[in-house]
Amino acid sequence: MVAKFNRSEIHSQYKKRLKKNLLFIIIITFIIGTTIFLASRPKINNWIITSVPENKETLEGIDVSNHQGKIIWTDIDQRIVNFAFIKATEGTTFTDKSFAKNWKASQDAGFLVGAYHYFNIVSDGQKQAEHFISVVPKEINTLPPVIDIEEVGENQAKLIIELKKYAKTIEDHYGIKPIFYVNKQTYELYIRDHFTDYLIWFAVYNPQPPSIDWTFWQYTDNGSSLGIKGPVDFNKFRGNKEDIMLIVNHEK
Repeated sequence: MVAKFNRSEIHSQYKKRLKKNLLFIIIITFIIGTTIFLASRPKINNWIITSVPENKETLEGIDVSNHQGKIIWTDIDQRIVNFAFIKATEGTTFTDKSFAKNWKASQDAGFLVGAYHYFNIVSDGQKQAEHFISVVPKEINTLPPVIDIEEVGENQAKLIIELKKYAKTIEDHYGIKPIFYVNKQTYELYIRDHFTDYLIWFAVYNPQPPSIDWTFWQYTDNGSSLGIKGPVDFNKFRGNKEDIMLIVNHEK
């Protein structure tokens, strides 16, 4: 017996195979496209910043170190946290053991980030700057380096000299003036009359902002965030996303 040639059945099977192939191609294309987008977006832009509404007058950020333990950067609420400062170094030899991991993971998650150095008041300023430079990469689309000056020394004049050496070495390398992180005492003693053209990150835990001309304000050391176990410092940037990107791009 000779089988009948069923043209409609073959056509139906062909259409089913075509639909499956098209669906497969669509899924693979979507996966590849999404992977490329996620991998490349922090290199192209700071995703969190570009997503901030135009009418937002201040930005919120955190600063972290190894004290926060393992941070799940992708869990941090991006509607709240727009930028982050990450501890890199201290003195002439100490490197925060979480810096490299936090630096990469925060950028991969799309955050605008900067690195800070805890200034040792008894160590040479240039050597401290050289240590920071050896740890923190020179990259575009990052906030200026920060000098964290919290302690008070006996010799005010000498400490100012060491701070100037540190600041100059950092500016020469990264091409931008560093930011000074200060409290009321260190600002009055070392910064106010000697570093008048530097941006200030002021630490004062008060409902009211500082009376000085601040750019960043650390207003609590007891904040909380998804992705971080325990308390974390929270900060405000005085300006909108356009203002902060002017700083990132080394513009006034």
